[in-house]
Amino acid sequence: MAQFEFGCQIPAWHWHWDVSELRDWAQGVEAIGCDFISMADHIVYAYARDDRPQTGPYTDDVHQHEVMTTLAWLAAITSRVALQTNVLVLPQREPVLVAKQAAEVDILSGGRMRLGIGIGWQWQEFDALTANFRQRPSRMEEYIRVLRACWTEEPITFNGRYVNIDQMSVMPKPVTPGGPPILFGGFAQAAIERTARLGDGWIAPVQSTVEQLAELIGRLRAQLEANEREPDDFPIQWLPPLDGDMSNTLRMLSAARDMGITRLGIGMPNYDRELSIPVDQYLQTIETAWREVWPEVKGG
Repeated sequence: MAQFEFGCQIPAWHWHWDVSELRDWAQGVEAIGCDFISMADHIVYAYARDDRPQTGPYTDDVHQHEVMTTLAWLAAITSRVALQTNVLVLPQREPVLVAKQAAEVDILSGGRMRLGIGIGWQWQEFDALTANFRQRPSRMEEYIRVLRACWTEEPITFNGRYVNIDQMSVMPKPVTPGGPPILFGGFAQAAIERTARLGDGWIAPVQSTVEQLAELIGRLRAQLEANEREPDDFPIQWLPPLDGDMSNTLRMLSAARDMGITRLGIGMPNYDRELSIPVDQYLQTIETAWREVWPEVKGG
């Protein structure tokens, strides 16, 4: 059985917190007892036009700290919590550079790096980064192989459709044997199948209902078994939005635990910058969940 963990999502996205507030939050959740901190990834956002409508909460002048450099900073100001991308859009980034950055965060943090990756969906962002939106699935598969080659081989030779490396060195290697664990986001059937074949864990959609989670986990377990992997040993993460109603939080996390989800906790409370809350209030709610809810969830 995968180990139970309690984690939180750092408010480095959509909120106008300054550096001192982000530091206080990160050090605060580590002091509370959280096991991991996760962080969202996007590089650019599109302003709406008639030919380019907006989708969901991703609008215009969103504050979004860059995930890899922010995790490197978090490595310096924390000492124990795991640090995770949740999720980095891998097909729109150069994979050798991602491998180098992830290895560096792993080194700086003493082996606390976890690389959560996703295929992406925002075509406007791919266009701005001169990345091919239609090639996302094939690039995702190849780039994962590139990451692991960079972390484990020396010298590195890789011949792929998109990446060719001829007797090159990527040093230093991560301190985590084999490199940081690669966790997959996504809930389409192709994403579930990819996770079961290649992943070291799965990140469930934040906004899922308990009923939706049950269906998704059923599909994931079936794919894990088809790949001769033990579902009970496969880490699954779900961080539902922060909710001040502890009875509701207990209900959701307990239901998720009963489905086999072992990494649970608190996600971002909302996507509305006008409703962002002060650091102390945010930490107090997390601390209450840790003190009152988590023992019952973990004990159950």
